[in-house]
Amino acid sequence: MSDNPIRRFTLLVLFQAQHDRAEELVVAPATGEGSPIRYKVEGTWYDMAPPPASIIPGVVTELERLAAFARRPFPKEGLIDITYSGIRLRWIIRMTSAAAGCVLTPIEP
Repeated sequence: MSDNPIRRFTLLVLFQAQHDRAEELVVAPATGEGSPIRYKVEGTWYDMAPPPASIIPGVVTELERLAAFARRPFPKEGLIDITYSGIRLRWIIRMTSAAAGCVLTPIEP
């Protein structure tokens, strides 16, 4: 496991959302009072405890790295498939633009 705190935080976000059986996970700049990290369970959106806004770009970059995104124009789509804490995390990630953030959908095992 890496000592990189952004990487650890990003994996923890994916782990927690999957553990809570999220149908969708969004990592994007916060609007209003909402958290920049939200996930949907059974049609209801939940905010994750808001991290410092300064780390969100790093989280987005880490998600792009985990999905092995090439340097190409938007939109981008990829697969994150990694093991964290003994659990296989599998997510499809989509990005329509750099400003829009990431939308992730879990892949059932």
